[in-house]
Amino acid sequence: MTRAIATRQKCWLGKGGGIRLDRVEDSDSLVKASALAKFAAQLRAWRQRSGWSQAELADKLLCSDSLVSGVETMNKTPTLDFARRADQAFDLPGTFVVLHELVSREAWPSYFAPVIDFETHAVRIHEWELRVMPGLLQTEGYARSVISAGKPRLGPDGLDRLVSSRIERQRLLTSDDPPMYWVVLHEGTLRHLVGGRAVMAGQLDKIIDVARLPDAVIQVLPFAASDHPGADGPISVFDFSDAASVAYTECKGGGMIVESAGQVAELMTTVNLIRAVALPPRESMNLIMQIRSEIGDERTDMA
Repeated sequence: MTRAIATRQKCWLGKGGGIRLDRVEDSDSLVKASALAKFAAQLRAWRQRSGWSQAELADKLLCSDSLVSGVETMNKTPTLDFARRADQAFDLPGTFVVLHELVSREAWPSYFAPVIDFETHAVRIHEWELRVMPGLLQTEGYARSVISAGKPRLGPDGLDRLVSSRIERQRLLTSDDPPMYWVVLHEGTLRHLVGGRAVMAGQLDKIIDVARLPDAVIQVLPFAASDHPGADGPISVFDFSDAASVAYTECKGGGMIVESAGQVAELMTTVNLIRAVALPPRESMNLIMQIRSEIGDERTDMA
């Protein structure tokens, strides 16, 4: 059978520590059944087998019948809560939750999909970001603005799906056993008014809330820090209790999983050097609150 081949860009860590772009072939999901289609088909099949109408299933799932209809026709993306309730309603422990995980993975490009697993299983996440807010910190309004700006031709359903997948990643920060999350943000990410003043006000409020979590550390690299080693791009390093650490670097159109112990150590050293020139957590919080006060009382439900 002929396989559909797509090309994409991939970032590589060069010998000097810089990032270079190559073109690589990627056998994408074009030839695979959609995970969303599988979820929809299973939901419809089990509903019909149970003899329930969409309205009757909606009552059991504590949602609207239009949502059930939307999921079955793939016009709506199921949430994790929806999947859990479906498992309970049909007495199928873990079935729809596993399908939901596949749906979430499908929302991400192939080079990023492993990062979702890393986040889920890591005991510590170290991150440096100089472009936009990390996905683990974004509000719905901020995520919607960033994604729609980068994908202006994306339709409403596709946009909703990507936003939902990004926001659901954040559950791990408030889970029963969260990882330690230590992130350094460039001051520019705090001052760039993504989505407008109201959206940014809500985004800064969220960062302040996360910074108060017992397992989170947020630092800011201020504009005043003239020299730092993080100009090549964002870095994420994941530590595990039962496996070697891995790292992830990203650039426009691609990313790279780093598993070599030596390269992971180099990237972790870079993160530590950035931390050394960043503001301490308390001073970082003061700067974030100062920037938030400059925006004023602009927050709306859109944030």
